[in-house]
Amino acid sequence: MDPTDVFENNLGHWIKKLDHVMTIKINKLLRPYGLARSQWEVLYHLQNSHDMSQKDLQNVMKVESGTLTGIIDALVSKGLVIRREHPNDRRINVLAPNEDSPIPWADIPNPIHVLRPVMMQEISSEDEDLVIGILKTAVLNLENAENMEMDQ
Repeated sequence: MDPTDVFENNLGHWIKKLDHVMTIKINKLLRPYGLARSQWEVLYHLQNSHDMSQKDLQNVMKVESGTLTGIIDALVSKGLVIRREHPNDRRINVLAPNEDSPIPWADIPNPIHVLRPVMMQEISSEDEDLVIGILKTAVLNLENAENMEMDQ
């Protein structure tokens, strides 16, 4: 068996590759605005929720605390995000988009809207629905297996 077949015929390989290519394309699209994919994701969530605790944002984005802190620090230093203490609990950071941001949110392209039409060329909505269903099932299978002993 060709060792590359292990990857070429593996669903996880293609998911990772798609994520990697998307990250490269998104970062290229956002580079003129001084942003990267993860920074745009933070801005996106804050624009849609406005005030949000850092812990809630961490849960939504499914990232580690240290990772998110670095992203937020960069956005605060760029003047795109405001971080303040919660009025009732100083341990909680509350985040909000800076209304006086040097880069208005409306000027930043939405990478999803830009890249999705290119990515989905020649892929029917039925095929997309099928893949989404398969991926949801695979995720649930793995989540449900976390307490099970895995055969090696």
